[in-house]
Amino acid sequence: MQRKVSVKKYLIAFILTLIIFAGGITIGIWIEDVRLGYSEQVILSEKVNLRSLQLQQNYIDSGLADCNTLNQILENNINDLGKKMAELINYEKRSVFNQDEFNLQLQDYFLTEIQFMLLSQEVDQKCAKDSVKIIYFYDESAHDTQGDILDYLKKLFKEKIMVFSFNSAFKQEPMIGILLSSHGIKQFPSVVVEDQVFQDHQAVEELMEAICNQFTDLPEQCQEFKDGENLLQSKIIEP
Repeated sequence: MQRKVSVKKYLIAFILTLIIFAGGITIGIWIEDVRLGYSEQVILSEKVNLRSLQLQQNYIDSGLADCNTLNQILENNINDLGKKMAELINYEKRSVFNQDEFNLQLQDYFLTEIQFMLLSQEVDQKCAKDSVKIIYFYDESAHDTQGDILDYLKKLFKEKIMVFSFNSAFKQEPMIGILLSSHGIKQFPSVVVEDQVFQDHQAVEELMEAICNQFTDLPEQCQEFKDGENLLQSKIIEP
């Protein structure tokens, strides 16, 4: 009799375990579907913004568009895209289900970012250059702090610089490989400031100098940086 009771208890425990396990899988699938639905909505929003920018660029050719407004809209859209891309990458790292769908979403983000980058270059040709363009190629190294440095510089210069970031390890999108090849990138992290290529990790001071060299009229941030360098050199020269 004791044995029958024990078997019954084990059977009930087994059934409860199956129910909990199945419930966990169902909830996990539902969460992944919600995340995918959100990212699809974001991508549609960015595509609409990109089409709007392209139409405004057509107005530039006719001389009717306001270049300052166009640059501001481009800057805002790139900033929003960067934040949303960070969210998607975080989801991709934690994803268990729908990995292929997440990779497609990530690929679409990178393509949208490349479109924004090319569009910003076209705007520079038609309008007075408004900002310094920076491309950041990274790998999946946990020790890479180059992105943190670029985040600091972005906060410092605000709309004066535009940063486009690409994962060199994402082989699903061929355009990333083309960008790497066209800039001759062999090491990571790498940073391209306009046409100047920096391979391997770069300190804040090195990137500050490269950015400031791109400006004809030095912004306040560059003037303070130059003044600080001159002060340091004068102290070194002093007997």
